[in-house]
Amino acid sequence: MRIFLLVGAILLFLGCSKKSNSGSGAPSVSNGLMPLSVGNYWQYSRVDYDSASGLPKDTVSDGIYIIGEVSVNGTTYFQQNQVSITNINGPSYFINIDSNTLDKIDSASQYTFFKRITADSSLEDSWPDTVSDHCKGHNLLVAFSGNYPIGSYSCLRNEVQVADCTGFVFEKWEYYLKPGLGLVRVQHYKTDSLGNFYLHFSEDLTSYHTD
Repeated sequence: MRIFLLVGAILLFLGCSKKSNSGSGAPSVSNGLMPLSVGNYWQYSRVDYDSASGLPKDTVSDGIYIIGEVSVNGTTYFQQNQVSITNINGPSYFINIDSNTLDKIDSASQYTFFKRITADSSLEDSWPDTVSDHCKGHNLLVAFSGNYPIGSYSCLRNEVQVADCTGFVFEKWEYYLKPGLGLVRVQHYKTDSLGNFYLHFSEDLTSYHTD
């Protein structure tokens, strides 16, 4: 069952439950698609592309950092901090539901962030879009079967399609994840004035630390 108001509860408990990598005792580890433990991080090289020419224009660094954990009703959630990879700048949390499902909590809702599936191109989740400048629609998580080679990594692929209130998909996020390691590549697509997609930016894993 979805816990749509869980963010408020997590923020309430975070002050007394947050742990750091330098604290006493080993951090809790959640087994699943993405290794979640305080102190884990994934660093990326981000390349921004020109919308007209499609050529690279800027390269910057980005990353995902697990900075805290909090337990609510016996379940541990891991707070993550990042800049642009998952399009949320406020507090947000990851949790491995099982070995095939990674959930995320932000914008006052819990939803499936990544899913390993067997039926190709399957719609796995839908949740309200709260951050677009279009009329408010929904985010659609589409999962793909098979393996996708990204450099030396064999990855799974999911895609988040952002649709407005008319059902028009104007934005896409492609996530490539190696189970047990984490996100290896993230690609963000936008639409131009004609409704055609272009690559806005791409991020590739450069280094990581996981417990």
